[in-house]
Amino acid sequence: MSDKIHPLARIIAAFARGLSGVQIRWQGCAPEMRQRIYFANHTSHLDFVVLWSALPVELRARTRPVAAKDYWQAGFRAFLAQRVFRAVLVERGAAARVAHDEEHSHAAAFGVIEQLAEAMASATP
Repeated sequence: MSDKIHPLARIIAAFARGLSGVQIRWQGCAPEMRQRIYFANHTSHLDFVVLWSALPVELRARTRPVAAKDYWQAGFRAFLAQRVFRAVLVERGAAARVAHDEEHSHAAAFGVIEQLAEAMASATP
């Protein structure tokens, strides 16, 4: 996995921090170069951008946001997701769409978990 960060990433991060005023307080832990899961407690498509922008640049280069595929898969957003953020795009509500069939519902949910596990495995130094 490359730890290089796209040149546009610094501009987006500075803009997101300036616009949102986000600040991180590292309580009980310090930023480290090891696997962690960071999560936003809101429901905006830009939550991960703000959270990602607040990380130290060396962590930002290794962090892979998880985002809704239907929103981030086309046009300029796709470029940002794939090239700048290196996001893992997942089907939103895949299990809910097949909730009438428990077997397919579980398969859809496990498919997303497998996708995330593969992304985490590829990030291991």
